[in-house]
Amino acid sequence: MFSMPAGTLCAMIKPCFKLMLLLLAICPVGLVAQNPLDAVAESLEREQMSRLAAQQKRLGIHIAAFRSDGCSGGMSQSWSLLADTLPLFADYAGRQPPWEHCCVAHDRDYWRGETQNGFEEREQSDARLRACVHATGEQRGAEIAQTLNLPQQEIVEMINLTSDLMYQAVRLGGGPCSGFPWRWGHGWPKCSASLEPGNQI
Repeated sequence: MFSMPAGTLCAMIKPCFKLMLLLLAICPVGLVAQNPLDAVAESLEREQMSRLAAQQKRLGIHIAAFRSDGCSGGMSQSWSLLADTLPLFADYAGRQPPWEHCCVAHDRDYWRGETQNGFEEREQSDARLRACVHATGEQRGAEIAQTLNLPQQEIVEMINLTSDLMYQAVRLGGGPCSGFPWRWGHGWPKCSASLEPGNQI
């Protein structure tokens, strides 16, 4: 069976792992503005939360079964594709991002789409996502650094950057009633353009 020295394997995997983290950090989630929410955006989101709440109360409307694609924006899919293409990458870095469990928990919040204090609920959910990814760097940074023979601080900083950019992306693009498949309340049917009182409970 083909084999090569561990040092050679690490030398091949390290650039791939670093490139993957950098790509995940800048494309597509890195293409977002800093602090995208202002008073106008908050007011609009609260209005959309009211529309979602009305949608959830309509007769005959039910929430769909929960499903998750892992980390959205192509992150989990890109990671899996790289793992399929380069089995050595999968051996050293896994087949999914090490923080995918954070994304699944976040997806569950967005699927449910709580509307009571919905603006604050979404803020807290997004903050938990960032904190969870950040914690993954703290908890697994030493393990990943040892595997790849990279400085632990470098791994932690890259994962922290990823967590911050993921947070900015979901804050910018995750509001309710947007029509996007990753919107807040995506488990419910898309918000209707108009809601007649007779159709509400």
